Amino acid sequence: MRQEEVALSYVLWYSVGRFFIECMRTNSLWIGEWIRVSQALSLALFIGAIVVWFIRRQDYPPISYYSDDNKGQKKTIKMVN
Repeated sequence: MRQEEVALSYVLWYSVGRFFIECMRTNSLWIGEWIRVSQALSLALFIGAIVVWFIRRQDYPPISYYSDDNKGQKKTIKMVN
């Protein structure tokens, strides 16, 4: 995992759980008649965390562990945090 992905995964799972927990509440503020405000916020957090996760993942291209130059020899890679 890359740095800060634990925080992003917390936001993802918290918003999913919160979205379904808010379905059980009886005293909620509604947006129109189809979604609660807290569910809309959870949905926005979930989508935002997914977008940030994919943007962060595209900054780092995948590293190939094998190269045609080495003819099958394993390549050593220095991991950077």
